[in-house]
Amino acid sequence: MAFDKRKSVKILVVEDDEASSTIVLRFLDQMGFSRMVLAENGSEALNKLYLNKVDLIISDWRMPDMDGLEFYKKAKEEQLLEGVPFLMVSAENERAKVAVALKAGVKDYILKPVDYKILTDKVDKLLNLST
Repeated sequence: MAFDKRKSVKILVVEDDEASSTIVLRFLDQMGFSRMVLAENGSEALNKLYLNKVDLIISDWRMPDMDGLEFYKKAKEEQLLEGVPFLMVSAENERAKVAVALKAGVKDYILKPVDYKILTDKVDKLLNLST
């Protein structure tokens, strides 16, 4: 059942690093997701959100133009995140910064390098696919 639901889920992946985005997209594909939209920074992601209804956002924190937290705040302000879980992915592991992101409303947070099992668990939890 969860695998069938994954086919209809659309995920926005926001990542400026090509190697990191490739890894995340490959992991999502291995999990059974096939509808991914990719943006290279927060500004591009915002534009993609205006054009696409998504079910989950997975965003890097540190990016040029508009970082992940700025993107989150702007998308929230523009009311583009209604009911859409936001998963922050970053090498940023300073507790105070992680707390700022979570306090702002980011639903969950994982550290790079992205681990397949951790990503799977977080995505399943955020999309209520856990059994």
